[in-house]
Amino acid sequence: MNLLVCISGNVPEWQTCFDPVVERPRLPLPYAFGAACAGVGFTLSALDFSVFGTRGGDLGPFRVIYPQDEIDRALAESDLAIFWGGDGMRQSLRAALRPMRRRQIVFLTYGWREKGAFTPSRRANLLAIRFAARFCRCVVEMTAEQARDARQSLPFRVNVLRMRVGVDTRYYAHPAQLSDVPTEHRPTVGRLLQEPYVILPGDELRLNTDALDVMEATGLRLVRVSQYGYKSGTNLLKDQIVRRGLSERVEVFERINYAFLRFLLQKAAAYAGFVNATWQPAGWTVACEGLASGLPIVIYDGLVARELVALGVPREHCRIVPIGDRVAFGRELVAVASRPRSTALATSARGFAAEHLDIEKTGPIFAAALRSELESAP
Repeated sequence: MNLLVCISGNVPEWQTCFDPVVERPRLPLPYAFGAACAGVGFTLSALDFSVFGTRGGDLGPFRVIYPQDEIDRALAESDLAIFWGGDGMRQSLRAALRPMRRRQIVFLTYGWREKGAFTPSRRANLLAIRFAARFCRCVVEMTAEQARDARQSLPFRVNVLRMRVGVDTRYYAHPAQLSDVPTEHRPTVGRLLQEPYVILPGDELRLNTDALDVMEATGLRLVRVSQYGYKSGTNLLKDQIVRRGLSERVEVFERINYAFLRFLLQKAAAYAGFVNATWQPAGWTVACEGLASGLPIVIYDGLVARELVALGVPREHCRIVPIGDRVAFGRELVAVASRPRSTALATSARGFAAEHLDIEKTGPIFAAALRSELESAP
C-alpha cells in the first residue's frame, strides 16, 4: 500500500514525526499523513512542490520523492494520493478526464459550504471545490459538521472521511524557559511579563481590526504572532497600531521559532481567537495549541467552536462569542485575563487537550480509516 503525499522541500518536518526532537513539535499533517499512516502499513512517497525540489538525496521517510513535473508517474506508482487546497481541486478535476483510470485521489478540503456573508469569488471557489470532489476517491473533512454537509452533497461512490487534526500536546505542555526566547527579543519579553497579555498567533482569516478595537476598548495588551505576513496583512496591522496609538499595548512578532511561540503561549493570560471560522476551521490548530499550553481560550462562534463543544470542552477553558460581537469578546477576555493564574485550571486544560486533541490519538484514527478506504472496493 503506497500513499503519495505532497511536500514542499520540508523533508525534516516529516522525519521529525518519526524521530521526535526537543526543538520543535511534530506537525499535524506530516504526522497524520506520514507517521500515523506508516503505522498502519502504508509506505510513503512524496510529490515535491517546492521551487527547487528536494536537494541532497535525503529521502527521509519516503521511498521516493518525485519532482512536480513527474506527477503522472507518481500517481501511476501509488495506490492513493492525498492532495489539499488548489492542488486537490486540480487533481480531482484531472481524474474526471480519465474515467477509465482507478480512482485514487483523496481530497482534503478546508472549506465546503458558504455560510454568512460571502464574496462572489469565495462562493465560486467553494462551488468549484464541491464540483471537483465528485470525481475523487474520497473527501476528507476536518470537522464533524463539514463531514455531514459533504456526505449530504456527494454521490454515494465518493466516501467522506473525518480527520480531527491533532497537535503535539506533549511539546506545548513542556515548561517553557527564558532560554527559549531569542536574545534580541528578551528586552521586549521582559516588558511583556510585567502585566497580563493575551495572544493571537496565526495568519489567514485573522480579524486584526477586531483585535485592535477590543484592545483599545478594554486596555488589555495583545501579542500578535505572524509567520506569513503577506497572508495576514501584518504591514497594515503595524500601521494601524501606530496610527491608533496602540504601540504600548500591542506587540507584533514575526517568523519566530516554535520554542519562542511556546514560551509566549504559556506566559499569556488567554488565547484571543479573533478568527473567522464560519466557513472553514481557521484557527483550529492554534486553539488546540493554546489549550495544550494550559490557556483559557476565547473564540468567535464557528466551526472551531462547535467542534470543541462537541468534544465536551469545559466552559472554564473555552468561552464562545457571537462572531463580530466585540463588546462581548472584550468582556470575556477581561474576565479570564483578570483572574489569578490557576495551576489547577492550566493542568485541566492540558488534560483535555491530551485526551482529545493529541496527534498520537487523532492521527491513528484517521490512518485506520484511510486504510479501510483503500481496502474497500474502488
